[in-house]
Amino acid sequence: MSSDQAHDGVPSTSDTAEHVSEARMRARHLLSSEAHVGAVDDWRRALVSARDTLLLIFLIWATLRGFGTPALSGHMLTAMAVGIALFFGVSTGRATRLQVQYFSDELERERSEIRDHFEHECEEVRELYAAKGFHGPLLDQVVDTLTSDDDRLLKVMMEEELGLLVHHVTHPLLVGVWNFTASVLVGLMLALPTVWLSASASRVWVPACGAVVLAVISLIAARAARRGFVEFFAAGTMMAVATGGVAYFLAQWLSELGT
Repeated sequence: MSSDQAHDGVPSTSDTAEHVSEARMRARHLLSSEAHVGAVDDWRRALVSARDTLLLIFLIWATLRGFGTPALSGHMLTAMAVGIALFFGVSTGRATRLQVQYFSDELERERSEIRDHFEHECEEVRELYAAKGFHGPLLDQVVDTLTSDDDRLLKVMMEEELGLLVHHVTHPLLVGVWNFTASVLVGLMLALPTVWLSASASRVWVPACGAVVLAVISLIAARAARRGFVEFFAAGTMMAVATGGVAYFLAQWLSELGT
């Protein structure tokens, strides 16, 4: 039997490396899936939903202006604001639920492997920490310490093997409510007044109110991320101007083609 083959039921080094590689492939799939949209369970995700709602309402308003501000434009904007908010609430709540399910499945998988193939898991820990530069007696001590407790070993395998941090995840329903609330407040703040404002007044209200709301969102996001306010505000403004401008001029062009 070659050195690459298993001895006494213990997987060889090549088997361990292959298992670790497969586990990391599963983790990469998780992190690139619908379930992982960037801390979907964090309250800061609601800021992203609020900002995106603002940009979408501005984009729709610019498009309607390009078509000559048809009748009931304010009512259209208001209906769309509520629809967009529902979309963000449902999508973020669903993404969080999928994230919880993925993590639960991986935790159960690792628990089963620790229970049924403990020696194999120990070899994986040895290989993972040998790759970090641990050797000899120090490596033995690290492996013995990490594998002496099943809960500690489970946490190590989730973080070191899969690259998934074990942390508390907010309930999906609460995440959905956060994102819906932030989105609908911003959307209605921009859209609802246009129901009663004239077309000329709306031309001032939407960009002016949008700029103020974007500034507030950018300030909160910058404080939370400990980054510059200008960076957040400038990025949002550029997206609004670029997308709104393209939509406005394209709508004008299409409107002229239709006449």
